Amino acid sequence: SRPRSSTQARRARALGAMAATATASSPPAAPAGGARLLFRCQGCAAVLDLTGAPEDAAPSTLVHRADARASPGEPSGAMDESFMVLPAGPRDAPDARAAGAPPPDPRPDARDPDARRTPNSGSPRSSSLHVPSMADSFVVLPRSVSRVDTVSGSNLNARVAALARIFDMASDETEADHPMCLECAAFTRDEIDARAKEAEAECEIHRKCLEELERERGGETLSDVEAEAARLEAEEREVCEETKSLEDELRVLNAERFSLEEASRALDAEETSYFHEFNEFKALLRTHVCERDGLVTKVEQTNRQLDRLRKTNVFNDAFHIWFDGPFGTVNGFRLGRLPNAPVEWDEINAAWGMACLLLSTMSHAAGVTFEHYTLKPLGSFSKVRENSKGVEYELYGPVNILSSHRYDKAMTGFLSCLKEFAEFARESDLSSPGVDGDVSDGANAFKLPYDIDGDKIDGRKIGFPFNRYERWTAALKITLVDLKACLAWLANQQ
Repeated sequence: SRPRSSTQARRARALGAMAATATASSPPAAPAGGARLLFRCQGCAAVLDLTGAPEDAAPSTLVHRADARASPGEPSGAMDESFMVLPAGPRDAPDARAAGAPPPDPRPDARDPDARRTPNSGSPRSSSLHVPSMADSFVVLPRSVSRVDTVSGSNLNARVAALARIFDMASDETEADHPMCLECAAFTRDEIDARAKEAEAECEIHRKCLEELERERGGETLSDVEAEAARLEAEEREVCEETKSLEDELRVLNAERFSLEEASRALDAEETSYFHEFNEFKALLRTHVCERDGLVTKVEQTNRQLDRLRKTNVFNDAFHIWFDGPFGTVNGFRLGRLPNAPVEWDEINAAWGMACLLLSTMSHAAGVTFEHYTLKPLGSFSKVRENSKGVEYELYGPVNILSSHRYDKAMTGFLSCLKEFAEFARESDLSSPGVDGDVSDGANAFKLPYDIDGDKIDGRKIGFPFNRYERWTAALKITLVDLKACLAWLANQQ
């Protein structure tokens, strides 16, 4: 069934419908005696005139509009057909109530005892079913006994409130909202009749089923019933015993489950602790691995740098000996001069200073002590000292006729020191064992590319010639070649 509206909602709806109808354009004309009460049907929203008739009007003068949807301007002083106005009579007279006459019983069967339907009635809609008439449901008292003034404009609000309460009570007792027009009431009545028929049909089916069950049970004897009861009691006892055993087993299983849950919680705690320790260990291991990888990387880089440094010839980088055409060069400084290429004495002196410093450094690195001469590298003003006489000779220019013999002595001392270093290198190679452990036979021992004999190298005299620079420049070039060979041997030994 559809849900009922609340009393307040229905009252507000009824009052709103009345107000909307009262304020609508072209409302129905009010009677000469006062205002009109207009409501709307809650089913189809048709206009319902509930104003009522004057006090002296006869019941026949209460005319109802046949069509609830007639034009609003049509005058009408009658009540809607959904309410019936009865004339005053003994039933409604106040003196009859006052005389102690019992009120009429609202039940249909009280007014008509024959209207009760017998249980075995075959027809769902029996002719004896009494349907209450409108006169039994609503009684509209005339003006002389009415508690509400029907036409007084001053009591209009009280009458509206009274009608709203009546509609609310009618709506609470039924499944339909009130007020409603005659068509909606007929539709609701048909619907209720259909539901009543369905209910009566269901009651008839239930009655037949009960009769059939009574007939089936009528064939059983008392002994059969007692035997069946005994059997059911025995089954009940067995079921109770089985239930008790199952309950005992359930208690045992619950105890085991509780113990297993405790063990499971303990294992979970141990597992959590283990994984915490495992994660800490993994983090520590990861840190150690990163540190180890960093150290290994640093060691590898250091080893590579060490190998590179070991393979690096420091002397070759610091004293780069090369050639520039007919000139030998030390760090780019040319040693010698030609008629077509007159090299400045400052450049020649710088080249001799570099060569003297290189040979002195090589002797200190190899542990060689020169016997006849001693080198004194002083840059562009280097000197060579003769050990036997204690005289120092200048290894720098410019050179003139008076000082040329001192310059020649200095260059001869440089060649003597270079030859002593080459002899030391050869003796070292001869004394060192070979690859197979045997002493070298001298074939692979160190030897200068160009032999030195006194003041000559490869047969070229190293003395300074005037106006004949070609042989002197060539002798200086091959001198630098022998010096570079000694430098390569020292680098190989280191």
